[in-house]
Amino acid sequence: MSPHDSKSIARRGEHLENIAICFFVLSWTFIALRTWTRTCVISQFGWDDSTMILAGMIFSAYCACILYIEANGGGTHITSAAQITMLTKWVIASEVTYILTVLTVKISLGIFFARIIVQRWQHNLIHVTLAVTALSSISSCFYCIFRCGPDINDYVLRQLVNKCTPRALDRFFAYQHAAFSFLTDGVFATLPVFIVWNIHMKRHLKFHVGFILSLAALGCICSAIRFQYVEGLTQIEDFFWNATNISVWSTIEPGVGIVAACLATLRPFLKWACTKAQSLRSSFSHSAQQISHSTGSRETPSKQQGDSSSNGHPCRYINSDAEAQHDELIELRSESSKKGESTEYILSQGRALNGPSPSEMSRSLELDRMSTRTTRDRDVEASPPRGEHLLPRPLDAS
Repeated sequence: MSPHDSKSIARRGEHLENIAICFFVLSWTFIALRTWTRTCVISQFGWDDSTMILAGMIFSAYCACILYIEANGGGTHITSAAQITMLTKWVIASEVTYILTVLTVKISLGIFFARIIVQRWQHNLIHVTLAVTALSSISSCFYCIFRCGPDINDYVLRQLVNKCTPRALDRFFAYQHAAFSFLTDGVFATLPVFIVWNIHMKRHLKFHVGFILSLAALGCICSAIRFQYVEGLTQIEDFFWNATNISVWSTIEPGVGIVAACLATLRPFLKWACTKAQSLRSSFSHSAQQISHSTGSRETPSKQQGDSSSNGHPCRYINSDAEAQHDELIELRSESSKKGESTEYILSQGRALNGPSPSEMSRSLELDRMSTRTTRDRDVEASPPRGEHLLPRPLDAS
């Protein structure tokens, strides 16, 4: 047991806790986006989506085990037998949930690829790969539970007296599960190449589709990195300190696998989001144009009225009656100025401001009568006396 200072031990446990919380949140965020895409955007919810939701539930149980172990001494040097006995049960639960999470993610990926491939040999490859992965995972699950006998309470005691399985067998199951997990991710990472190889489309579109499908097997990289830390599972002495690195990558691998598998299904969601953003942008632009147009239409009449009042337009009649009508109707405004105000008398307001008052109208009518009477008198004076137009005009002397 190598000595470590308290700060390094605290950072080790805090690092594991942060990773578990981060991937727990990320996994459920992308599972929710995938579920919403398959149910609301394209309405093609399938078994691969149901299996991914199940994987998220199992991964949540795994994260809960990791957080409990870290909160009760995980990542430190534990010497208390009671504490080791208690934490050993949680370690077995975390190992089983990790194996089941990885298996469920692989099954979801297999169903996802089976929905889009058409060739028979590709279906057979997926079935064989999933069968081998399931056999490896189930055997590793039972080995973790029963490696020291059926009674988990005697697990630590039997381990101290060397009555559990030998360490060579521990290494075998640990490495075989990691190896088959890596091979499965490798198969799913290369399968999109064969899917898009014979599709008639442009080359850049082939690369685009192949890249999106390959995201589903991004966990292959994490499986390769985790492979070098598998030895920590077989180091029984100071197990909770030595298993910290493998615990970190055992959290990252299924978390990245869930996120990557969900990313491969979010292309319809991204297209919908882009279309929605463009429509919102166009609607905002149209609204801004309408607001600017209405503002300009309100400013133009006010400017015209101001110019006519300042220049003293001859057609503009100003008196007390017009001012009274203006005071009565000026409070009624258009709907573009304030919401909910009346627009009933806008036309009357314009007439009251620009048209003549009743007294002015009576004055103009009186002037019209006088001018008509004068014109009639002139016509009577200019006309010949009655009967003269009946006498013949006298002839010239010539």
